[in-house]
Amino acid sequence: MYHQNFVGGAATASGAFCVALWIVSVGLCEDAADLHTAHLRSGNLSLVVADNQAYGKEHRAGYSGISELSLGTEGARNVFVPLYAGLNFEHIFSGDSQTYGWNIFEPRRSPMKLMRVSETRVQLQQSRTANWPLRTRIDYELSEGGINFTFCGVPLEDIWKKHGYIGVFFASYISAPEDMAINFIGRSRFGKGDPQPRWIKHLPEKHGQAANHRPADSDWDPSFDEGFHLELVKGFSNLEYLYPFYYGLSGENVLVLMFKRPGKDAELRFAQSPSGGGQGNPAWDFVYFQRQYVVGREFCFHARVVYKKFQGRQDVVRLYEAWSNEKVVRPNSDPNQRRGN
Repeated sequence: MYHQNFVGGAATASGAFCVALWIVSVGLCEDAADLHTAHLRSGNLSLVVADNQAYGKEHRAGYSGISELSLGTEGARNVFVPLYAGLNFEHIFSGDSQTYGWNIFEPRRSPMKLMRVSETRVQLQQSRTANWPLRTRIDYELSEGGINFTFCGVPLEDIWKKHGYIGVFFASYISAPEDMAINFIGRSRFGKGDPQPRWIKHLPEKHGQAANHRPADSDWDPSFDEGFHLELVKGFSNLEYLYPFYYGLSGENVLVLMFKRPGKDAELRFAQSPSGGGQGNPAWDFVYFQRQYVVGREFCFHARVVYKKFQGRQDVVRLYEAWSNEKVVRPNSDPNQRRGN
């Protein structure tokens, strides 16, 4: 089978990569040792998946995941801050004070390997970080106008037992949206406000305040030792989400994050900051807690990202229903919602 390749790491039909000079080659080729990015495209959706090394003129070291995501032709505006990334593997944590002297951004700093699994799927692998014995693999797969995301971790030893959970955190740094809030269907926690289901549009007043939102069927908040310093993890809000999806607007486009319900042994929370990517650049994030884990046994969770022209929030709901096979009970319209009421 013939494959066309070019300098910088072009994909072949087999999913392998070559470094070559605009030649036509026959057969398969080995992964390039210095490959740090992979370009994926389908229809008008274009993205770059990067490991945690710097590349190009802007993208900084330490930010892995989807470093570029845009609609349209080459040169279209990146929804993420070009210096940083979206779905960036940011933190591993346990809440135990013995870890507080460690660098909180160890997943950014420890080596990652980028593997092109196929023309539409890229995997990031990390054997562990300096202090956290967690082997991870993260899949980004372009599929039917969206990106399927899977995170899997294997604890190699138990240093999380004090509080009984493995915590991981992913950040998406949004480039200067006019509206920095996220939108989801939820309600207030019991005794903390309106218990009726409704569309909620939320933007914290400052970093770490009312920063994460738990699922509505949860009666649990994670425990931390005194001085725990991940503000977006410990900044509980008075809000709960009813369905595991949220969206935000960037110009005429919408970025939707939706998640498979993780079951009773784990919990996923929405998280956000008004300034995580710098002034005017919010962070639309999420936190995952694996509450039941076994050393040597893999655990995983699944999400999907859709970036498209905004056609109203009912379109967002339909996207989630089609992916999750779950019927959403739509709350009454919110007159303050931008459009698509």
